Amino acid sequence: MSAAVLTEVAPAASRRILADVSAFTEQASVAKQPAFVRLEAALGRDFADRLVAALSEPDDRNGD
Repeated sequence: MSAAVLTEVAPAASRRILADVSAFTEQASVAKQPAFVRLEAALGRDFADRLVAALSEPDDRNGD
């Protein structure tokens, strides 16, 4: 790649990378609710409770 091409491409790429990093840091600062609270909101409390309980049980099928 020639130096002329780099001088044309690099500023645009730098601005794009800076925008991506800025957007990422803005999203990271937003506090999320705990996963179980979001699961309850999406699936309902009873189903979320049963799902978490089922996933928390040890798996005895493979002899562990």
